[in-house]
Amino acid sequence: MRRNWLLRATIFLFVISLVAVLSWLTQPLDEDPCANPQADVSAAVLADQPGEQDALVNRAIILKGNCEKD
Repeated sequence: MRRNWLLRATIFLFVISLVAVLSWLTQPLDEDPCANPQADVSAAVLADQPGEQDALVNRAIILKGNCEKD
């Protein structure tokens, strides 16, 4: 009976630690948007639909303005 309880506790701790490690590994990195301003312009050029192009151009202009203030 004692081994059964110990095995279950070990498996439970292993699963919890596995979930914690996987969530830590898959967290997105906080990248600096001012590090590569050309990426926003490239995304606007490569957009499929005209509405998306307008939105991405607006985003690129806003980010460029924010980066120049720094």
